[in-house]
Amino acid sequence: MSNETENPTDGTIPLATGIAWAANWRSHLSNSEDVFQVRSFFVPIASINTLLTNSPGLEGIRTYMALEDDGDMTTAKMVMVAIVDGEEVLTLPNGNGEVQSGTVDMFTPCPPYCPTGNGPTLES
Repeated sequence: MSNETENPTDGTIPLATGIAWAANWRSHLSNSEDVFQVRSFFVPIASINTLLTNSPGLEGIRTYMALEDDGDMTTAKMVMVAIVDGEEVLTLPNGNGEVQSGTVDMFTPCPPYCPTGNGPTLES
């Protein structure tokens, strides 16, 4: 990642950079024979809130590319894991003295679930 285009305080990048990077990915896909053609993922706020609420001291989130079905690139997923004290939080307390998974996947990939509104996107 280039530090020249990244705001070190909050991680933002210029809009033109985001558009260019997204275009680079689409160009890669169009010139690739890969079955994996996902261009983006929608991340519902509920996924982020789950990690924020259940991970005191949260300092970041790691995302993993994943496949629901081994070898089937059309089942691409992203899995989020909270990072606390530099470590992945793989389990969370569930309030009953037990633990539950600390991983989150509520993402929807594009395609097939792409923006349908008329507003601008990084693809427009």
